[in-house]
Order: sequence, then structure tokens, then C-alpha cells
Amino acid sequence: MAVYNGFVRSITSATNDDNWTLAASASESCRVLAVTASGELTTSTAMHTRHTRSTGQNGTTTAGNVEKAHPNSPSNTIEFATTYATTQPTLNSGDLLAFSWNAHGGIMYWHAGSPDEEWVLIGAATNVNISSRNSVGATTSSYGVTWRED
Repeated sequence: MAVYNGFVRSITSATNDDNWTLAASASESCRVLAVTASGELTTSTAMHTRHTRSTGQNGTTTAGNVEKAHPNSPSNTIEFATTYATTQPTLNSGDLLAFSWNAHGGIMYWHAGSPDEEWVLIGAATNVNISSRNSVGATTSSYGVTWRED
């Protein structure tokens, strides 16, 4: 079971586009182990970031940067995307994790303390993704996710 890190650096976040999305095809699955967010502003700015399941993305994917935790791991099969050309994912109304923070150098780090706390992503005929998106705040910030592929 290989572990991967996806990260988007110094982006201008938006409330209508995901910071990142993990998407699995029909025979793929993974477990989210950790997520991060950090601000890069010199003034106090309110941010609220949601991590939730999502569906319905469409169009060509803009792939994010992925790094293997172990250099001998195979390439990741779970898609780490930063945007879709046609339609962004539709977010579920509930959240896996939501937090308010300050983009003036503020940081957020969540780590699954046990396997019971990991977020599971299982690909199916109608993919159900995990997305990170801001509901408040459109500023320069960075976002990351660590996942283990099954």
C-alpha cells in the first residue's frame, strides 16, 4: 500500500473551484490520511475550507503535483486534480472536515489518528470523490492531502 502527497502551492483560491479533488476509477480505492492548508497574506483575512465528498465533475483534468512517500512506490492511480475544464464537482451538503482559519500566515493540519478516522474513497460506476474547497475566502494560499492507495 503506497502513500502519496498531493500539494497545490500559492494558488488564488476560489469559492466555486476546488483546491484539490481526489477521484477514483471503478476498481480503485484509497484512504485519506491527512490534509493541510496554509495562508500567505500579510493582512488578516477570514477563510473557511470544507473537505467533503463530491460528484459530477466533467471535462479535461488539470492534474496537481503528486509526490511518492517512498521513492520505489508505483505511480499513483488515484487522480489528484486541481480543476476540470467543463464542470467542477458538486459538493455534498455534509462535510468530512470543515474549519475556519486566518490566511494571514494561518495553518491547518488534520491527521487521521487511527484507521477509524481515515476517509475512504472507493471508485464506482458513478465516482464519488473527496474535494477541498473554500466556502469563504479567495486569497493566496496552499493546500495538501496525503493518501494511501489500497
